[in-house]
Amino acid sequence: MTRSAGRAGHWVAVGANQGLFAAAQLSRYCRSRFNYPVSTENSNHFLDAVLQFVRSQAIDLVMPMTDWTLGPLSANREIFAGICRTALPSASALEIASDKYRTIEIAQALGIAVPRTHLITPSSGLSAAEDISFPVVIKDRFSVRWSGDRAVSGSVAYAYSRAELENKVSSRLQNADDVLLQEFVSGTGVGFSCFIAGGKIFLPFQWERIREVDPRGSASSARKSIPLNDQIVVLSGRLLAEIGFEGIAMVEYKRMPHGKMVLMEINGRPWGSLALPMACGIDYPRYLIDWNLSGTLPPKAIPYKANTACRRIVSELTYLSNLRAGKPQNWPGSYPSFWKSLAKISVLWRPGMHYDDVWFSDMHPGVAGIANWFRVRMKSR
Repeated sequence: MTRSAGRAGHWVAVGANQGLFAAAQLSRYCRSRFNYPVSTENSNHFLDAVLQFVRSQAIDLVMPMTDWTLGPLSANREIFAGICRTALPSASALEIASDKYRTIEIAQALGIAVPRTHLITPSSGLSAAEDISFPVVIKDRFSVRWSGDRAVSGSVAYAYSRAELENKVSSRLQNADDVLLQEFVSGTGVGFSCFIAGGKIFLPFQWERIREVDPRGSASSARKSIPLNDQIVVLSGRLLAEIGFEGIAMVEYKRMPHGKMVLMEINGRPWGSLALPMACGIDYPRYLIDWNLSGTLPPKAIPYKANTACRRIVSELTYLSNLRAGKPQNWPGSYPSFWKSLAKISVLWRPGMHYDDVWFSDMHPGVAGIANWFRVRMKSR
């Protein structure tokens, strides 16, 4: 986001939690660094600091990057009225997109395939999930939920037996009002992204994951562009329009071995693999900025090449570290080989390969990120 805005000629300030390493602050395109109070510990102090910075620097547009900043800024968007614009979907659309259970319900009503999902509360217990098969995914309804001005972080875990399921659900319900039990869906992660405004889809783009940071399922460390699937374009557009979402969004699916696409969730904020569509000529951040500042809509579509790959070195290192720990006990099906994965990752370049973090035109963030990765792991030993 920083690189895109800077290359478009905008003056860019990058904010980050106090004490947190933020690679984007080291970018040649970052003109000002701003360290604010940790939003998850006291959202009111965070908001006060952001508002003060916006006023002092005459900021035109605030763009939240994470769930931890998006929530407080959305809930208090009125304090920025008349001062600056905020790149935020409507509060109602964001609320639904952030709620994994409501997303599943709406998708199901639209005829989109979803994992079998049960909402578990302290009063319902596990009685509603008698038919669940193992392994089962235990995930929070929200990536982050707020209790007053403090955040409660979401989590994802796996259970392989009834006893393990009961223990993990009971433990999680001590920190959250409810939890989701979801059938385990095996397959390849597929992402669809677009710019949506007025219920219309602009700039559709699709990719699939090559490697995930956690081989059991997580964000990708490497991914490649793939041709658009017309059904995914239509269904994703229908889902986003149904919840009234506007701006840029990513809809995540799993492609099962027999080809069926199953919806996993909506990401209603800038996602971690934005560098891939940018490498393919679809500069979502730039179009989002233009739309927020001047109301200019992007082109309807931009053709792109399939098999363009993009990877993040620090995520690849974490992927190898996770593989080194070995296949989890009771994990169903196959598991990637450490040595084969190391051989693939050791190929640092081929035609069509790009990087999220290391850019020759802006080296400092990527190099510092790699150094920080090793520094953190040395300290933890």
